[in-house]
Amino acid sequence: MYKDLKITTVTFEEFTDIDFIPPATFFFKDALGDIHFLHSSKREVCQAWVDENYGKGKYKVIASKTQKGNGNINASGSNSRKGFSPNLRPTV
Repeated sequence: MYKDLKITTVTFEEFTDIDFIPPATFFFKDALGDIHFLHSSKREVCQAWVDENYGKGKYKVIASKTQKGNGNINASGSNSRKGFSPNLRPTV
């Protein structure tokens, strides 16, 4: 399944260029500083390839682009300050 995974390698200088566009969604940086992009839509497949070829737990696959969610993420906030009362003054 991931034996024939396409890999694109770029140098750190290319990666940090302001005009750089990531060629794939997932990547990892090796000990020599090269960035390896893994062409797959599934992070699990990319991580399994890295674990098999570089050793389990040595490198972690990172997403280069924002991932699409399933829409179940909710964010909420509050403008109030808990525990703050304007009528209470500190005693000295």
